[in-house]
Amino acid sequence: MKCAFPHMGNYHIAFKALLENLDLEAVVPPPITSRTIELGCKHSPEFACFPFKVNLGNFIESLDQGGVDILLQSGTLGACRYGYYGAVHRKILEDLGYKFKLIKPFGDYKLRTVYRNFKSLKKELTGLKILHAFRICWAKIKTIDEIEHLVRKIRAYEVNKGETKKIHQEFLKQLDKASTIPEIKLVRQNFLKRFDSIKKNLTKKRLKIGIVGELYVIMEPACNHNLEEQLQEMGVEVNRPLCLTELIRHGLHFESKKSLRKIARPYLQYEIGAHAIDSVAHTIIFAQEGFDGVIHLKPHACMPEVSAQAALYRVSRDYHIPILFFSFDEHTSPTGIQTRLEAFVDLLWAKKH
Repeated sequence: MKCAFPHMGNYHIAFKALLENLDLEAVVPPPITSRTIELGCKHSPEFACFPFKVNLGNFIESLDQGGVDILLQSGTLGACRYGYYGAVHRKILEDLGYKFKLIKPFGDYKLRTVYRNFKSLKKELTGLKILHAFRICWAKIKTIDEIEHLVRKIRAYEVNKGETKKIHQEFLKQLDKASTIPEIKLVRQNFLKRFDSIKKNLTKKRLKIGIVGELYVIMEPACNHNLEEQLQEMGVEVNRPLCLTELIRHGLHFESKKSLRKIARPYLQYEIGAHAIDSVAHTIIFAQEGFDGVIHLKPHACMPEVSAQAALYRVSRDYHIPILFFSFDEHTSPTGIQTRLEAFVDLLWAKKH
């Protein structure tokens, strides 16, 4: 049985491991390209948000490879339209003539629901088998996030340009090959040492910029035109706290969001969907920690993040921290993104001096 899922950053490594440990064949869609986006936009409602269109393009490319039986989509309940992705994707793809079964395995994040959904993929699966698969997946997700947080921090200080990126690519290949918890830990330890050995110039002053916004646009480089990498090439230290590790901990209530809600409350008193609370709270934290600026990313017409944007204007005024806002859709120009980033960085340097 072949299962496919949408791309989101480098997390396909963990999702692939999850399916393989459930004795299912994982079909990783091709990397997101302009063709992926064109396919998704061609068959999506005009008012659909950008992540919806990209995910649909991923599904079409996966199904065109042939033999895919099941599509996995992580849409859940909530104020964001993301919860409706699965039903609309299913209808569009069926109208296009594709035969498949679409499952939202994580549903409402309740363990019983997750168990039942994965059991439906293969009746022979046992609770222990599912638990083991999730342990491997979780270990890979945590390792990816830990290493990528480190990469964002040190790349601005590397002496030999491109060394951090090269080692990061090697890390992803090795992590993909690791099949057990001890092997994952060994990969982590080896690459932490390699990143630590990178020659750095810590005496040169660097700008520090925080990234906040809608989860998919900030996690998938193809959707934001590799914005983080562009900043790093300019010698900027980047910090992006929102990652899949944090989302899972909050979703399963392993880690409370009360502290973030408390920080954001003077500007945003209610949960309004997506990660508006996170955007406001993390921006305040960045300001308190002395960051030079913040960049807010969202899909065009994402209502929760549009509402957060109004609150962020007030945060910017009260905490005297510059914020640059980007909205992304299929018409966004990479040249325009680069020009605005360069201008923002120049202004931050001028402010710093």
